[in-house]
Amino acid sequence: MAVESKKVQVTLWLVLLAAGLLSVFPFVWIVAGSFKPDIQIKDGYIWPWTHAPEKEGTPAGAEPTAATVHATLANYKQVFSHLSGLPTYYFNTVYLAMAGTFLSLFVGALAAYGFANFRFRGNRLLFMLLLLTIMIPGEVMLIGRYELMFELRLYDKIAGLLIAYTAGSLLLVIFIMKNVFASIPQDLIDAAMIDGASTWQVFWEIMVPIGRNGLAACGILTFLDIWNEFLFALTFTSMDKVRTLPVGIVMLKSQWGIFDSGVLFATVLLSFLPIIIVFMLLQKYFVRGLSTGALKV
Repeated sequence: MAVESKKVQVTLWLVLLAAGLLSVFPFVWIVAGSFKPDIQIKDGYIWPWTHAPEKEGTPAGAEPTAATVHATLANYKQVFSHLSGLPTYYFNTVYLAMAGTFLSLFVGALAAYGFANFRFRGNRLLFMLLLLTIMIPGEVMLIGRYELMFELRLYDKIAGLLIAYTAGSLLLVIFIMKNVFASIPQDLIDAAMIDGASTWQVFWEIMVPIGRNGLAACGILTFLDIWNEFLFALTFTSMDKVRTLPVGIVMLKSQWGIFDSGVLFATVLLSFLPIIIVFMLLQKYFVRGLSTGALKV
């Protein structure tokens, strides 16, 4: 039995290793490609151990060309010197991700607290209706939201995107945090109420600190969702001053006139950095949130 269990563990480890390598491979490909000229990427010379051979007759000490260079920072130089609107795209995306995450967590946590700790007529029915809306793809409601943006005069405005992102992220926060708050012992809440704590104090001083792991998990998921969102940002905007980074990356081809893979890889890699920083800072809270039942139905 011990030998059989060992084989199962080794098999599972190999499967997980293979899955991990497949997941990391696209990211490594982008990192390697961001330091290569477009001509080498198209010819398949993207990895450090593969490079285009130098042409015969090239004089010693000659300036390296795109066909012979092994690694270069030219892609990043071109991004910062020629890609118009990149600082604006970055600012808009950072602002929307941070503000949208904060509003979604604040409003969603309050709503989840109400669903978990207050008994009112239609509580379960309303919560189930909210869950059903999660199953409706955003693309189905795109036309309706587009018309609503025009009616409210929010088209081509950061405020319109912020409202759309906050509304779209609320359901996930309510769903997760309702289960987190429901797992907190009612006796703890009753004791605080007997001691004279108000409803707001119970929420802010008891529910939020105890549910911080769940809030961190919701925050990371919401931040990533807003940061990577493309469809609404493309549909609800038409001017550079309100566009986000995902839309700006797509506009890269039209701005350069040709498809430069190296510049594209460098731009995509730069767009990853805030996500990596946020996850590294909140990783332990995210793992705790998942392991302590933050996603428990």
